Amino acid sequence: MSRDDAVLLVSRAIAVIQLICAFVDASYLPERFVSLHHYSIAGLLSLGDTYFANLDRVEIGFHLGRIAGYFFASWIFWNCGPRISRILLPSRKEEGTARQAE
Repeated sequence: MSRDDAVLLVSRAIAVIQLICAFVDASYLPERFVSLHHYSIAGLLSLGDTYFANLDRVEIGFHLGRIAGYFFASWIFWNCGPRISRILLPSRKEEGTARQAE
């Protein structure tokens, strides 16, 4: 197995892990939407429940942002450009210059 094949394999494995994390995070969204619906209906009856409705809106926003971040990271790792290749497996020449700089 060549160096490029190994980097591609590891990069694709990291991309799959990021996709799994995105799907796990997406599995929490139905709970948040049901809770938001519940507290939005209850918020019409009393003013005390608007806090939980606002909290659910914020949590849904953060979940969606995190899912988008996971998908973006997965896309970056799946394509495995030269930058990702240098990050995952630097060449020996780059390692030597980094040690000399320290």
